Amino acid sequence: MSTFKAKILTPEGAVFEGNVTGVRMPGSYGSFEIKQNHAPIVSTLQSGIVTVRTESGEKLFSISGGMVEMASNHLTLLAESVV
Repeated sequence: MSTFKAKILTPEGAVFEGNVTGVRMPGSYGSFEIKQNHAPIVSTLQSGIVTVRTESGEKLFSISGGMVEMASNHLTLLAESVV
């Protein structure tokens, strides 16, 4: 399965960094998932669950909102806070 780099950051620091197969997140206009080779995107996020899919399983993060950027197979999610 193809992977790409992803980071989840908060004002306190990184809560996740690694290779992923996909990231599903709560967009302001509905949930969506980003996979490898996704078109460049910047989107706002609302509070909800972020599902990070890795080759070894899934990790769940509850965020209070934020934004995400995907470019050149690098995803950066900036969360206001992670519970």
